[in-house]
Amino acid sequence: MFAAITGPITIYSKWLIAEPRPFYVSNAFTPLKVSTGFGMPSGNALGIATLIVTIAYYARRKWLWAAAIIVILLFGLARVYYGVHSPSQVLWGWLAGMTIALVLIKIAEQFIRWFRTHSIVFRLAFVLILASLVTILGVAIDHMVLQNFVVPTAWVDRYNEIAIATDEEDPFSLFDAYDAYVFGGYLFGFGVAGIMLLRDVVPEIVNRFGKLLNVGLGIGLHFAYSAVYRVAAKPVHETVFFEPYIMLAFAVFPLLYFVLTPLLTSRILTAIKH
Repeated sequence: MFAAITGPITIYSKWLIAEPRPFYVSNAFTPLKVSTGFGMPSGNALGIATLIVTIAYYARRKWLWAAAIIVILLFGLARVYYGVHSPSQVLWGWLAGMTIALVLIKIAEQFIRWFRTHSIVFRLAFVLILASLVTILGVAIDHMVLQNFVVPTAWVDRYNEIAIATDEEDPFSLFDAYDAYVFGGYLFGFGVAGIMLLRDVVPEIVNRFGKLLNVGLGIGLHFAYSAVYRVAAKPVHETVFFEPYIMLAFAVFPLLYFVLTPLLTSRILTAIKH
């Protein structure tokens, strides 16, 4: 859930700050690969910092903190090495990611205790409203900020120059308004999965074989569903149904990982035991 929350924070910050990636504006940066979108803050640095700090905190293992620092540093330095972010963009990504993780850790237990005191209807309504607000905020930024942003021709020319040299097929793009619907869908899916976990609907997988099986099933379901949702999106693309479809499609991913996968794993383990 923490990682899902960083998505809109990262992308909406990029949209509002509108700082270019270093190779858009300087020949001093010759990237090993090209990336689209704005540069500040580094999404990879921010996201991995939030995720790894969260894992290290809740795992309660001292050695994980050392590993966490190394992983966070390597991910950030890799973005500078590739030439897709400046050091300052990575630094702000680190600081923002760790801050988000620590703030969420601080309020998580209190929020869960408060959340448990309310009915299932209230919980679902809360999650739906949160997801809707995140989506509406992204759409508002798109209409009020991004629609008026004039993309410098030099940025596009520089990107295309490097894209040709690196055999990159993706066209230049600073933003995608559909990201707002993706974030809304993810948050709704994570919220519903969280509600089901709090109600003890999902079995806990405790043995080592079960955990490995759970991960394998999760990866398999991820790729299978990814292929299905892309094919199903084609008939509704460029219609009024596309945005709702995007939200529903991405809401399924967290439910796939945290509800369906452990349920299937539990059934398989039970069958093997018998």
